[in-house]
Parts: sequence; C-alpha cells; structure tokens
Amino acid sequence: MESARATGEGEVTADRPVVSRLTAGYVIALTLIAFLSGGAHLLLDHVIAEQHDAATIINVAGRQRMLSQRIALLSTDLRQGDESARQPLLDAIGLMRQSQDALVHGKGLGITNPLPPEARSHYFDGRTGLDLAVRTFLGEAERFAINRDELAYQRVHSAARSTLLPTLDHAVGIFEAKANGRTHWLQQAQQVVMAILLTTVLATMVLIFRPLVTRLRRYVGRLFDLARSDSLTGLPNRRFLVDAGEAAIIQARRDGADLSCLMVDLDHFTAINDRYGRATGDAILIRFADIVQTTLRQGDLIGRTGGEEFTILLPGAGEAGALLVAEKLRSLLESDRSDGLPAFTTSIGVSSLSGDDRGLTDLLSRADAALYVAKGLGRNRVRFEAARPSSLYGAVHMA
Repeated sequence: MESARATGEGEVTADRPVVSRLTAGYVIALTLIAFLSGGAHLLLDHVIAEQHDAATIINVAGRQRMLSQRIALLSTDLRQGDESARQPLLDAIGLMRQSQDALVHGKGLGITNPLPPEARSHYFDGRTGLDLAVRTFLGEAERFAINRDELAYQRVHSAARSTLLPTLDHAVGIFEAKANGRTHWLQQAQQVVMAILLTTVLATMVLIFRPLVTRLRRYVGRLFDLARSDSLTGLPNRRFLVDAGEAAIIQARRDGADLSCLMVDLDHFTAINDRYGRATGDAILIRFADIVQTTLRQGDLIGRTGGEEFTILLPGAGEAGALLVAEKLRSLLESDRSDGLPAFTTSIGVSSLSGDDRGLTDLLSRADAALYVAKGLGRNRVRFEAARPSSLYGAVHMA
C-alpha cells in the first residue's frame, strides 16, 4: 500500500512537466485563437471597406456615362436658344470633371484609392486613353457653354454618340471585374482564416483540453481516495468508517438484520516499533491489513481508526458469528510468519447491535470496552461485550 501511495505521489510529480507543457500549449493556443479572431475581424472590416470603396468607384464611373449624355442634351438645348440650360450645363461639366479627378487620383467623393493598375492603361493609353478623352470632351463642352462655339458643339455630340460612351462603359466593366476579383480573394482569405481558427480550436480541445481533463479527473479521484482512506494501509479511515457504519446500522434496522463490530488492537506495537524500527512497524500494519481483507467476506468493512487500532463492521453477523470471525483473525495473525516480519498478536473486542443502541457510538463503545478487557486479561484474546438492558442501565445510573 505504501508503494501504491509512493507511486501516486510519483505520478503527480512526474506529471508536473507534462502539465506545464500542456498549460504552455493552452496559452499559446488561446493566443493563436485570439490572434486569428482579431485577424478575421480585421479582414472582415477590410472586406467591408473594400466593398464600400468599390461600390463608390463603380457608382461614380457609371455616373460619368450619365453625365456625358446630360452634357450632350444640355448643349443641344443651349444651341437651340434655351439660355436656362447654360448653368446646368456648366454644373454637369464641373461634376464630371470632379468625378474624373476622384477616379484618377483617389481623392474626393468618398473614393480613397487611386486607379488600380488594370485601369491605368485604359485611362492613360496615349491618345486613346480615357482620361484624355474625358478631359477633351469636357474642355469642348465648356468652350461651347461659354462661347457658343459650333465646332466645339459638334465635337461634344460626336464624342457623346460614338467614342466616349463605349469607353466609359469599358471603364465601369474594369472596375466591376476588379471589385469581383478582390471580393473573391478576400472571401477565400476569410475562409482560410476561419479554417485555421476552427482547426486550432479543435486541436486545442483534442490535444490540450482532453489531456487536462483526463489528468484533472485522475487527480480528483486520487484526492478523493486520500480523503477517505489511510495513506499507509490503503484501508478506509475513521471518517469514512463512521459514515459507512451509520449507514450500515440504518440498513440493518430496516432489514431486521444483525450487525457486529470488532475493535482490533495490535499488542505491544510500540515495543515492536522501538525494537525493530518504524519501517518494520509499518510493514506489520500493511501485512495486517492484507490478511484481514483476504479473510473478511465481501460486504464486511474494515478501517484504520487509530495508530495500531482497527475497526471491523460485519453486516449480517450476530454474536456467535462475530466471535468466530474474531477468533479466526486472531489465530491467523498470531501464526503468520510471512515476509520475514517479527511475530505479532492482536486483542479483539466484539459487540453486536442491540435495539437500545442509539447509533454507531454505542456499538463502538461496547467493542472498545471489550477490547480493554481483552488487553487487561493478558492480550492476544477475544472478548465480547453485551448490551445492557435499558431498564438495568437506567437503574445503575440512578443508583
């Protein structure tokens, strides 16, 4: 039993580096989860920002088409003598120029990014570039709005009907394709981050949480065993025996069954310790526990209730049966010569449950009294202490 205790303590000590590694892994995993969660949040924010910027660019680029047609229509109205079209024409020219600057340079109208590389060649491809075409169109429209220049009017209408509108449509297509590709890439990146996050959580559960829970369960079980058992012999301790004894009395009275108690004391144990040493004394206690547990029936209960004192509960055993068990144990222990240990004997006090017993204390008190008599008569013997009738017990105390 001592070796089992040493093994248990050794396991706890040996597990400390493992627990430390698991704890470190747990902290690292939580840090990684937090990092990935933060990354996923930032990525989502970036996706939202990208989508907002892309939507703004597409909206402004699409509006350029509408503005080019509005400028052409207002120019026609002005040419036909409608002076009220002049200011709206100039306003449309100014808005289209502002929009062009925002698209090209990435400033204004809610646009934060300049032209992407895919669009720059379309906007600045020499004489056929869209930027030059738009600015030329706006220049001619402005010259017509101010000076009523007929040539400028013809150039505005020619561009609006033929070259400018398809080029503006193509620009919108470039921005839409760019936005779709960017969104697809961001979606894939988000899926990768989420997959890594879920894999990390799963790995944390399998590789860290599960081993920690397993070890915690083992330690809790070990602590429970230590709390209810004697560390040397492995037998139940006094607290556990008292709880079990009270339950056994309730069960015996419910079933109308017998219940007996044996109080066992190793004779001259202090002298054995003094002569042979504490290690030998501990070995004798362990040997005593092994012999008794081998001899008792299933359902019988033994506990270490003192240094060399043990208590045995025998459910279903009356006086006669308890005395037989006690004498058998005494004889076996006296004759045991195994493990090279010195001979030892025991004194045993016996009591049986009576109807007047108020609880386990009365049963134990009589067994203890019987043990005291056995030791007083020279030890290495069994004695029984019967319950006193309640009327006689009361008369004695009144006297």
